Amino acid sequence: MRSPMGSFSIAMSDMSDADHSVIVDMIMVQVISLALGAFLIIAFGAYRLSPQELTWMLIALFVSFSMVGAVYRSLARSV
Repeated sequence: MRSPMGSFSIAMSDMSDADHSVIVDMIMVQVISLALGAFLIIAFGAYRLSPQELTWMLIALFVSFSMVGAVYRSLARSV
């Protein structure tokens, strides 16, 4: 059985020894946040939005999901 400190050091070394860049992770978090935010605005505020605002939110949702797919594809190719 490992000590808590030993397990922590193994976990830290696994996290710091990533195959891809941390920048990609940061971009991924931002893009997922955009997609989630657009979805929540549409889900809970669509009845208050004008048709033009709703159209822009749907475009933002589509673009952010497309960007998530593109980043996942590039991550899958690099592994």
